[in-house]
Amino acid sequence: MRTRSQRWPLWALAVACVLALAFGLTQYKEARSARTRMQAAQQRALFNLVTHVENLEASLAKARASSSVGQQVNFLTAGWLNCQAARSDLSLAGADGVDLSGPRRFVATVGDFALVLSQKLARGETVTPDEWAELARLEDGVKELSGVLAKTAQASVTGPRPARSALLEMAASFTRGSSRAADSLNHGFSEIDQITQSIPAPVYDGPFSEKNLEAQALAQPGPLISDERAKQIALSFLTPGESFQSVSVGTVEGAIPSYVVTAKRQDGSEVATTVAKQGGAVVMATDSAPRGAGAIGMEEARNKAMEFLKSKGFQSLEETGWRKRGANANRVVFAYVPHTEVSAEGGNLKVCLYPDTVKVEVSLDTGAIVSFDQMNYLITHGHPGRVLRAPIISAAEARSVLKPELQVETAEPRLCVIPILPTTEVMAWEFRVRSGNDTYLVYINAMTGKEQVVLQLIEDESGAMSV
Repeated sequence: MRTRSQRWPLWALAVACVLALAFGLTQYKEARSARTRMQAAQQRALFNLVTHVENLEASLAKARASSSVGQQVNFLTAGWLNCQAARSDLSLAGADGVDLSGPRRFVATVGDFALVLSQKLARGETVTPDEWAELARLEDGVKELSGVLAKTAQASVTGPRPARSALLEMAASFTRGSSRAADSLNHGFSEIDQITQSIPAPVYDGPFSEKNLEAQALAQPGPLISDERAKQIALSFLTPGESFQSVSVGTVEGAIPSYVVTAKRQDGSEVATTVAKQGGAVVMATDSAPRGAGAIGMEEARNKAMEFLKSKGFQSLEETGWRKRGANANRVVFAYVPHTEVSAEGGNLKVCLYPDTVKVEVSLDTGAIVSFDQMNYLITHGHPGRVLRAPIISAAEARSVLKPELQVETAEPRLCVIPILPTTEVMAWEFRVRSGNDTYLVYINAMTGKEQVVLQLIEDESGAMSV
C-alpha cells in the first residue's frame, strides 16, 4: 500500500491534467467565439453588399429616366455613393486576405463613370447619347450582378457553409475555374466572376478607366525583392513579434505588382499584407481580428495613428479627415496627406498634396492599428513627372471668382494639388464655403483662375465625406 508521500505526485499530476484541460476548453471556447464573431461580420458585409448594389441599380435607372438635370445629378451622385459603400463592404469581406479585386474594380468603374457624368452635368455640359447608352449597359451588368449576389447571400444562410466560406469561394472564382459547379455557392460566385469579366469597360476619362489603370505604376520603384523578403517585411509591419499558426505568400498583379502575405492565427483571424515586388514597400495591410466595443476616444485614436505613421518613417503628414463605418462603429479611418513648398514672390508657399493619400484605421477598443493603405502615395509621391510651379493666380484673385452669396469660412485658402485623373493633377486654391445650411469645398485653378471642382462636405457623427 502506497504511503501519502508516495501518492502526492499522482495527485499533483491529476491536478495539472485538470488545469490543462480547463485551460484548453477555455481557449477552445474563446477561439470558437472569435470565429463566430468573424463569420457574423462577413455575413453582415455580404448582405450590406447586396443592399448597396440594389440601391446602385435603382439610382442608375432613375438617372436615365429623369428629364431634370438636377435630378440626374442627384441620382448619379447617389449611384456613386452606393458604389463607395459597396467597395467598403468588399474591403471588409476581403479583410482576411480574400482577393475580391475583380468585383471591386467593376463596382469602382461603375461608380466612377456615374460621377464623371454627374460632374459633367453640374458644369452645364451635355451627356451624349452614347454616354447614356454606356450607362444603360453598365446598369444591365449591375442588375445581373445584383440578382446573383442575392442568390449567393441566401445560399450563405441556408447552405452548409457560413458567409466566410462563401466569400472565399467568390475570391477563388477570380483565379481558377470551378471544379465543383454543382455547389450552389461556388456556382453563384462563378456567375459573379463571369458577369464582371464579360462587361467591357466604358470608354471615358476617369480614375478607373482602363487607360488610366494601365498607366499607374510606382512613382519610385526599387529593386525586385524575393517572396521570403516580402514575408519578413509583412510580419514585422502591422503586428511585429506576433506568432502565427501559418503564413502563406501569394502574388497579385495590377497597378503595383505585389506579394500578398497572409498570416493566420489559431482563432481563424488573419493579417493580410500586400508588399510591392519592386522595392518592398507595404502597399496595404489589414488585421481581421474581431474587435470589442469602443473604449478609447477619438483623440487617443488619432494619437495612435500618428504614432504608427511616425514609426514607419512618415514625419510630415497632415490629417485631412476621418470616417467611421457608422456612428457606433468600433473602428475609425484617418486620412493623411503630405505637403511640399513652391517658391513664389514673397517667400515659399505650402502646398498640400491630396493625390498622395495615406490611410490608417484604428480599433477603438484597444487602439490597435487594424489597417493601412498607401497605394495612392506610392503611385504619386515623388513621381519624376510631377513638376510644381508657383501659382499664377493669387489667393485674392481666386477668391474673387467665388459667387458673392457664398460665405467663405476659411480666413486663408489652402494651396493644394488635386487629382483630376490618376495621371493628371492641377494646383488649386481650396475654399471652404457655406450656402444656407450646406458646406462646400470650392477649388479654383491656381493657373487659370477657373473653377475646377466643387465638392459638398457632409459632416456627421460618423465623420466627414466630400461628394
